[in-house]
Amino acid sequence: MHPIRWINERLGLGSVVRGFLDRPIPANVGWWNTLGSATLLLIIVQITTGIGLSLYYVPSADHAYDSVMHIDALAFGAFVRGVHHWSASALVVLIGLHTLRVFYQAAYKYPRELTWLVGAVLFVVMLGFAFTGYLLPWDQKAYWATVVGTNVAGSAPFVGDLVLGLMRGGAALTTETLTRFYGIHVWVLPATLLIGVGIHLFMVIRQGIAAAPRRKAIVEDVPGEAQKDRYAREYGAEKRAGHPFYQSLLKDAIVGAVMVMVVATLAIAVGAPLEAQANPNAAGYVPRPEWYFLDMFQMLWYVSGPAEPLIIFIAGTIGFLVFFLVPFLDRGRERHFRRRPIATALATVVVAGILFLTVQGALAPVASTDTTVSVDTANLTPAQKAGLKVYQVEGCASCHMLNGRGGTAGPDLSHVASKLSGAEIEQQITKPRDKMPPYSDITPEDMTTLKDFLSTFK
Repeated sequence: MHPIRWINERLGLGSVVRGFLDRPIPANVGWWNTLGSATLLLIIVQITTGIGLSLYYVPSADHAYDSVMHIDALAFGAFVRGVHHWSASALVVLIGLHTLRVFYQAAYKYPRELTWLVGAVLFVVMLGFAFTGYLLPWDQKAYWATVVGTNVAGSAPFVGDLVLGLMRGGAALTTETLTRFYGIHVWVLPATLLIGVGIHLFMVIRQGIAAAPRRKAIVEDVPGEAQKDRYAREYGAEKRAGHPFYQSLLKDAIVGAVMVMVVATLAIAVGAPLEAQANPNAAGYVPRPEWYFLDMFQMLWYVSGPAEPLIIFIAGTIGFLVFFLVPFLDRGRERHFRRRPIATALATVVVAGILFLTVQGALAPVASTDTTVSVDTANLTPAQKAGLKVYQVEGCASCHMLNGRGGTAGPDLSHVASKLSGAEIEQQITKPRDKMPPYSDITPEDMTTLKDFLSTFK
């Protein structure tokens, strides 16, 4: 007996498969509806490559970076790591577009409110993957971007210290932090993802694929008809005018194949980035996160002061709450985006704002990794030499240039004393008027010597 027939006689899978492929889907389903299946394909790619990487990765501050270097040296190791890196970025793009498609087509309305909620949870889970996976290479970017991210999470009112302690396992990022992030990344989040994807797919199959709303409904209005009855009539007419699900698989296959080829090409041509090994003492290093966190990165520049992480946390929390509650905030019957002008306009503004912040973050000057200072110390007083040391310890050279050396993220300080007085220099350091982060914890003695040092640059 043929093995497939033998299995089918015992499990009856043939009828299940035929029922899945033959089920009717609405007529008004197009290319935008392939984003969900493409997302699922890349999730499978992520899981597969992640399992391969986990076989060689060592979650220890002493060995993590070396294990990543070892992976890159293996046959196809750099390719697998590149695919894992770029498929993560592609997933963010696909999930974002999929979410926008669902919103603009109002596919979150009856009877799919729960489908939206589960999808929103999956969206947060994917961001959790991105954040926890950030630290694993244990390079400079990973270390300092995680410091910033955990500081924002630790600014939560009332429970901030508890959250920060749970995430880091102590005051600083150590092996314990890395172990926790690794455990969450490879066990907690994948388990949550698989359960969530299973529930999400069950709901999509059970409720049917949402058809794109038409400007003119496929059925006539019935005065006084309840929303659920109107939906049942309209969706039934869409399915009768539609086709079996298997006829749409070609579109899904094309989009999925294109995404896999793009990811593979980027993995070969660009590879996965890796900076120098993490140095907890490089306090002047200014991290630039991956592009999907650049909007938050840019917001940190616009919001200055000691309350900046709290403000970012509150804004993000409110944003996610609104995101979750969309089906309960927009309860009207209309589905076409042109008949929902307020919801459409608000979503467009939010998307435009995120894109603007992302572009601004990408175009922001990169902090210098060379924090050495080219200064002739022969003519400096002891106090000014002490100020030079403060300048170096605080990492000022990563953002500011002196005598042609340093970063360009901040103003050139080569002639700062001719523009600002000592009091104005102190004001700008402790309570900056621009995007510079405040350094209010500098001691009065260090501030005095730092001002004496900067006063020599006229």
